Amino acid sequence: MRFFQCFRLFVLAVALLTVFSVPIGAQLQTGSLYGSVADPQGGPLPGATVTLSGGGAPQVQTTDDQGRFRFPGLAPGEYYLESRLEGFSPVEYPGLVISVGRTTEIQVALSPAVTETLTVQGGEAPLLDEHRFSTGTAVPRTELERVPTTRDPWSILKTAPGVLMEKVNVGGNLSGTQIRFVGPGAPSEQTVWSMDGMVITDMASVGSPPGYFDFDAFEEIQVSTGGNDASVATGGVVVNMVTRRGTNGWRGSGHYYYSDDSLVANSNVDKDDLGQAGAWNNNHAQPSFTAGNRIVAVEDYGLELGGPIIRDHLWAWGSYSVPTVNLLTVGDFKDETELKAGNLKLNGQIGASNSATFFVWDDEKYKKGRGASPTTPPESTWIQQR
Repeated sequence: MRFFQCFRLFVLAVALLTVFSVPIGAQLQTGSLYGSVADPQGGPLPGATVTLSGGGAPQVQTTDDQGRFRFPGLAPGEYYLESRLEGFSPVEYPGLVISVGRTTEIQVALSPAVTETLTVQGGEAPLLDEHRFSTGTAVPRTELERVPTTRDPWSILKTAPGVLMEKVNVGGNLSGTQIRFVGPGAPSEQTVWSMDGMVITDMASVGSPPGYFDFDAFEEIQVSTGGNDASVATGGVVVNMVTRRGTNGWRGSGHYYYSDDSLVANSNVDKDDLGQAGAWNNNHAQPSFTAGNRIVAVEDYGLELGGPIIRDHLWAWGSYSVPTVNLLTVGDFKDETELKAGNLKLNGQIGASNSATFFVWDDEKYKKGRGASPTTPPESTWIQQR
C-alpha cells in the first residue's frame, strides 16, 4: 500500500529534524492565548511565572509591568496553564481550549499564600472574538467526536452560515462522494481546501479536495465563508483541516462504527399508502417503488496513536481508517465503496522560535458499480480506483 511506503520518508524526516529547523509559521493552523495576572482586588501582578503545557514542549513567560502574558502561534487543542508568584498560592487552569485563528483570553487571580493550589475550570475561545474579522465556523475535536451526522468534512460544511449543499448525506449514504456546494456570493470552484496550513485543492478539479480523509484524525475543522486575510487567495469558502499531533504523553484511540438496513427507516411506499394521491395517471401508479442510495451497510474502523520520540523536542503521530459504504440504487443495483486514509506527522522543536513539521497523507478509493441505475445495468457500470 502506498501509505506504508511513506514510512521510509518518515524515518528520513526524523533524522533531518534532529539537524535542521525552520521558523514556525502560524498561517491557517494556529491560535493564541492572551491573559493577565492580578491580585484579589484586581491590581496587576508583574513578575508572575506563567507555564503553558500541552501540544508540545512547555512554554514559560513572565508577566510584564501590567501583569499581562501572551502565547501566540499555538497548535489547536487542550492546554494546561499554571501561574506562580512568591507570596501567592499557585493557580492551575486545566482544559484550556485553543482554536484555529482565534484568541482565547483568561484572567488569572492569585490569592495570598495558603497551603493548597487553586484549580480553575479551563476557558474556551469566545463566541465573539474581537481579534477576528472573518465569518464562518470552527469545530474542535471535542465537538467532532460528537457529530451526530455523517463523518466527513462535508457534514461540517453544511453547518457553516451561508453554505448551500447540492445534496444531503443521510446516515452516510453519500460518504465517498464529494458533494458540490456554494458559499455566500461564490461558486464551489472558488473553494480552497487546506490541511495543516498547506493548500491541497485538486488542480484537476478546481474547488474540490484531491481525496478523502480519516475523520478521527482531525483536531479541528475550520470553515471560513468571508473576510479572509490577504494570505488566502480566494473570495470563496476556505476549508481548513488541522490534524492531531504527538504530545509529551503517549495516547491513542480506536473507533468502530456500523449501520445497516435494519437500522434505517423503511423507504418503500405502496399504492394503498398514497390514498387519493394514488389516483393520478388513471390509477395506474406503480404498485410500489424504491428510493435510490439505500444503505445496505456502512462501516468505519480505524485507530490513531501519538507520543514523544524525544521529550520536549520531537513528537510523532499517525492514524489509519477504512470506511466502507454499500448501497442499493434505484432498481436495486449494487454500489459499493471502500475508502482508506492514513496520516503520519512528525513535529520537531529545537529552539524557542524554531520548529518544523513533516506530514504525509495518503488515501485510496475503490468504488464498484459507479453509475448503476435502471438504464445502466451492472455489466455497464465501471470500477473507480484511485
